[in-house]
Amino acid sequence: MDIAGSSSSTNQGWEITHRKSEASNDLEAEFSCSVCFQLAVQPTTLTCGHTSCRLCLAKWYFNSNKKECPMCRQMYEGHPKVNTQIRNMIQKLLPGKIEERENELEAEAEDLRILKKFDKALSRASNGGPGQTDLNSFCSGIFIAFGIFVVIYLAWFWQSSDSNLLVLKPVQTWKAKDVATWLQEMGWANGNLLISLNGDSLRRLLNVSDPTHERAFLFAIDMLKDHGVKMPITLWDYKALYPGRSLFLVYGMKDFPRTCLLYLWMYFYDEMFISFVKTTTHSSEDLLLTSNLQTTDISGWQWFNFLTLAVLLPESLVVLFAWQMFSQHYFSPMFVVATAVLYQLMEIQTWISFYNHFEMRSLYVFFKSWLRQLISAFIFMILWPLVPSLLCDIFFYSALYVSPVQAFFAVLNKFRQQD
Repeated sequence: MDIAGSSSSTNQGWEITHRKSEASNDLEAEFSCSVCFQLAVQPTTLTCGHTSCRLCLAKWYFNSNKKECPMCRQMYEGHPKVNTQIRNMIQKLLPGKIEERENELEAEAEDLRILKKFDKALSRASNGGPGQTDLNSFCSGIFIAFGIFVVIYLAWFWQSSDSNLLVLKPVQTWKAKDVATWLQEMGWANGNLLISLNGDSLRRLLNVSDPTHERAFLFAIDMLKDHGVKMPITLWDYKALYPGRSLFLVYGMKDFPRTCLLYLWMYFYDEMFISFVKTTTHSSEDLLLTSNLQTTDISGWQWFNFLTLAVLLPESLVVLFAWQMFSQHYFSPMFVVATAVLYQLMEIQTWISFYNHFEMRSLYVFFKSWLRQLISAFIFMILWPLVPSLLCDIFFYSALYVSPVQAFFAVLNKFRQQD
């Protein structure tokens, strides 16, 4: 009888222990995080009703750069706080397990840094008072309205002046003023009449003694004979002659420079790619020595430098190219250089953040965004002939003159997020 009673008592004890274990597991599942599926530490409930660890929510925020629920992608506003009711229930019902989870969190210095950074970023975004928000909105509205007005005015001004550009006039219809303008745009010529077509007359009548100037002058005349119109020399000449291509380049070199360079290599090798390579790898004096841009003029070391920069720092090539434009322009290259520098800083910041918080999903999001931008650019490039020229000009000048301001604030926000 004693043995039977002892066995029955053991079975009852085992059943009670088993039931407690099952109840504990059920409670742990009930209070688990919807992201990591473990017992929620510092449970934070969003407006959509999903609850997750605060650390999981912070990591999702920095990976996606969006204030959205990791489960249903619903956006939330403000600075969500820890759900104290759920936290107190977990501490009462599962004290041992929650203490173990909290100790794991405190042992990871990187996790604590992420939580502190998350609270700082969201508190900064939500602490602006109504008066400050209204003032910021008013200033932003004034700035946007002013920017739109400037872009529309520039588009109208340059479009109305396109009719006077020599690139749109056949050389047979040129007048003395047009010839003088053509000579003045060469930078080194002092004459105002095109009176000679060979080297002897240049030396005798115009006193062109510099062989470099002579070759450049004869090359320019040969280009006139071949094309019937003046080839583009200034930025606005090229934009008037190739509006769609210019629009593609100004957005392509800003948003996806490596793909844009690959596109130029595949489809505009002789016309644009070689010229870009030589301009970014040669000094201004070297460019004056040769009037024709040939691949043989580029050394192997220059090719190596160009390809290295194209892979690692592609926007630096835009800076080098714009630097060569300062001899003919001043205002516009400053905007080009500023935009390129800021976008290069943004790319460096993106790679640093990507390295510090690497996840397969962030890689998927990056390539998805890049592919969407690329497809949009090619679709617009195909459809641009159907778009009114005024609208194309607005897009062009927006990318040229408004992008630096937009890039500046984007870089500033990334620095704040890193802090």
